[in-house]
Amino acid sequence: MKLSQKKIQRVVLVYPNFITGSITDKITLPALGLETIAANILDLADVKIINAKVRNLSLAQLMEEIYMFDPDIVGISCCFTIGIDFSLKVAQESKKQGYLTVLGGWHPNFVPSDLLKYHFVDIVVRGEGEITFRDIIQGKELEDIEGISYKKEGTIINNPDRPLIDDLDTLPIPARDLRHKDSQFQMFYMPVDAIETSRGCPHRCTFCNIHLFYRGTYRMKSPKRVIEELKIIENEKESALQSVFIVDDNFTSNMKRVEKICDLIIEEGIELDFMCQSRMDVIRRYPRIIQKMSNAGFWAFFCGIESFNQDSLDNIHKRVQLKDIIESIKILHKNNIVIVGSMLVGSRLEEKEKDTETMIQIVKNLSIDFPIYSIMTPLPGTKFRELLVENKYTLSNKWNDYNFTTATNRLKNLSKEKLEALLFKAYHNGYFKKNWMGTLLRLYRKKGLKYLLSNKSIHAVRDFLGFYWNLRTSKDVSNQFLL
Repeated sequence: MKLSQKKIQRVVLVYPNFITGSITDKITLPALGLETIAANILDLADVKIINAKVRNLSLAQLMEEIYMFDPDIVGISCCFTIGIDFSLKVAQESKKQGYLTVLGGWHPNFVPSDLLKYHFVDIVVRGEGEITFRDIIQGKELEDIEGISYKKEGTIINNPDRPLIDDLDTLPIPARDLRHKDSQFQMFYMPVDAIETSRGCPHRCTFCNIHLFYRGTYRMKSPKRVIEELKIIENEKESALQSVFIVDDNFTSNMKRVEKICDLIIEEGIELDFMCQSRMDVIRRYPRIIQKMSNAGFWAFFCGIESFNQDSLDNIHKRVQLKDIIESIKILHKNNIVIVGSMLVGSRLEEKEKDTETMIQIVKNLSIDFPIYSIMTPLPGTKFRELLVENKYTLSNKWNDYNFTTATNRLKNLSKEKLEALLFKAYHNGYFKKNWMGTLLRLYRKKGLKYLLSNKSIHAVRDFLGFYWNLRTSKDVSNQFLL
C-alpha cells in the first residue's frame, strides 16, 4: 500500500504556532528538526519550511502560504503538547485541499492512535524523522516503512520502531537557507541561532518524556562536525550580539567531548557566544572544564534545578544531591556564567505549600540570575502522568492547558488554585525581591555595556512585566498569598 500513487514533488514542513502564556514565549528558535529533514529530501522534492511560531502566523496566514506553494504533502512537527490543537487544524485544512498529511514530533510519538482517529491525519511518524520521512517521500510501501503509524481499511497499523540513527555525523547540515527572510530568532530580544550537537539524555526524570522518545540513549556528533556547523553560523551571523543556543537536552553529559569542542573553538578562533542546557551535578564534578567553557565563549547555562527538597529530587529520579546544586551555582558564578534556573512547583504528590516557600528563599539566597518556574505538568508518556491518573488527580485533558503555568492537576495537599497561586508567588519573589547587582555584573562582564543599555534589554524587561501582569490577572491569585 502506497500513501500516494503519484510522485511526491512538493513538500511543506510546518512548525505550529502556539502561545503558552509563559515568559518563554519570547524565545523563538529555528526549527532545526525540520531543517534537517528538509536537507535530507532536497534531492527528491522542492521543500518549503513555514515556522509559524517564529513568525507568529495565524492559521489563516499559514494556510494561505501553504495554498500558494500547493504541495503534495504537508508535514507537521509538534514537539510541545500545547501545540497539537494548532497542528491538527493545519492538517484538517490541508486535507480539505487534498494534500497528504503527516504528523511527527514528541507529542504525536506518544499518542499516534489518538491522532489517527481523525480522518485528516494520514500518517504519524514515531521517533526520529529524517530517514522515515525520506522513505515516505520516495513512495515506499507503507508496510515497509519502519517507525510509522497509519490506517488501512479503517484499522490503525503501528509498524515496528525504526532503529535510532547510529552516527549523527551522517545527518546533513540543516537547510538554513530555507528560513524565511522575515524570521527573527531571539531570546528575550537577543539575536540567536541554534545548533544540535547531541540527542537524548541518559537520565530518567519522571516529568520528562524526552528520554523516552530517544529510548534512553545519548548520541553525539563529533567535535569536528560541531565545529563545521559553528563555522557556518559564524560566517552567516548578522549581529555582534548574536548568541548560539545549543539545543541539546543535556549538552554536558560527556565533558571530555565538551572540552574537545571548547579547545577547537579556541584554536579555530571562532568568535561566538554560547548558551547551553546542563545538569547541575556535572558542573560540580568538572570545575576546570566549566572554566574552559567560559573562556571559549559560554556565558549562560539553562539548568534543570527542579527543586531544593532532597525528597522531591529523589521522587522525580533527578539523581542529584542538594549539595551538587549549591556547589555548581558557586562554580558557574565564579566563571561569570549567568544561570537560567528551571524550578518546579508541585513536583510530588505529597508536596506542601512550605516546599515552595523554602524554594523561594533558597533561590534568593543563592542569587540564581533568572529563575523560570513551571507547574509540574503530566505530559503524555511520563511516569508522573501515570501516577496522577492512578490517583485520580488529573483535572484536564485539554492539551491547550498544558502550558506549564496552568495547573492541569491537583495534588494531595495542593489544589489547582493553590498551585497557580504558588507559581505567581515564586515569580514575584524571584524577580521583585532579589538583589540584581550580581546578575548585572555578570551580564556586563560577558555581554558588555552595549547590551545592558540597548533597547533589547529594555524590551526584555517590558515583556517580563507583561507576563507577570498576565499571570496575576489570568489566575486570579491576588488574594491567595501573603507577599
